[in-house]
Amino acid sequence: MGWKKGIGIMLRCVAFVLVFSMFFSHTTNLLMRHDDESNEIHAFYGEPEDSIDVLYIGSSPLLRGVSPMVMWKEYGFTGYVRASALQAPAVSYGLLAESLRKQSPEVVVLLCDNIFLEYDYTEREGDLRRGLDGMKMSLYKLDIIREVTEADERQSALSYVFPLMRYHERWKEIDLAEDKPEPLLEHSFQKGNVFLGYNAGLDYPEGFMQPTGQAAPAFNADAQAYIEKSISLCREKDIPVVLLHLPKMAWSLEESMAVEQFAADNGVVYLDLDREENRTQLGIVPQEDYYDQGHMNLRGSVKVSRWLGKWLDERYALPDHRNDPTYAEIWNADWAEYAKKAGLEE
Repeated sequence: MGWKKGIGIMLRCVAFVLVFSMFFSHTTNLLMRHDDESNEIHAFYGEPEDSIDVLYIGSSPLLRGVSPMVMWKEYGFTGYVRASALQAPAVSYGLLAESLRKQSPEVVVLLCDNIFLEYDYTEREGDLRRGLDGMKMSLYKLDIIREVTEADERQSALSYVFPLMRYHERWKEIDLAEDKPEPLLEHSFQKGNVFLGYNAGLDYPEGFMQPTGQAAPAFNADAQAYIEKSISLCREKDIPVVLLHLPKMAWSLEESMAVEQFAADNGVVYLDLDREENRTQLGIVPQEDYYDQGHMNLRGSVKVSRWLGKWLDERYALPDHRNDPTYAEIWNADWAEYAKKAGLEE
């Protein structure tokens, strides 16, 4: 075979691979479900290296209740929330570990409620995919996929590596003539926060956060191990950790005290916004500030973010970038868009 013929075959092979890759990507973006969580998790990769001061990791109370943009407006430090509904402890650790390869935050905030959670991979595929579909491929993601598929043989590793294999039948649900491919979000003006609308009328359960005389539930061994692993990773990088509990009506004083002791044993700070002294300072009004029993609405998230931002700023002496041109142009533009969407414009 002559060298010209060999080059021609090679070029045709390269062209085939390129065309197939473009088709595969186009079809994946058309059929894959892109919800808020996966988009916000993915948009994190668009943040400049070493530009995030506070990193928040955890489940939906963070997603709904903490706004880095409100903290930027009030205090000038940057933040990003990498959260998803009922986030598995393995996913939380994976998101933290990959985040710390690109960012060196002043503090890491870990939502700690899942330490009591019995996480069943066989029943949580939808929640898993909301967290994993937004992650880029990495050894951390592959470790999570391995753990999931070993626990549930019905879920295949290839369907997480190539989401099209999971979503290929969605062509029946969409209008192929009208719907357009939608790639994952590359930049977020919300910085991981997806706030909820207003839903009034809730009230605290009787005896909320009062002693019951009963012992707290036992920690889930896997969740505890991943939180301890997360703390160790941050300690290796000399990053302070805050274990955070956000307002949630399905919570008890005994659970709070158990996590407080766990934090003390591991040498990290614990902050519970349902403790009476913090709840009083926050001024949470359950009839106005909750969306449901486990999540703040927009009004509540603004209250939480202002109070928590002040607490973080004072405790960790966080930088104020509002007069730094490296940050200000982009973050002020993002704030303007966020404020418009949230109705927070002055």
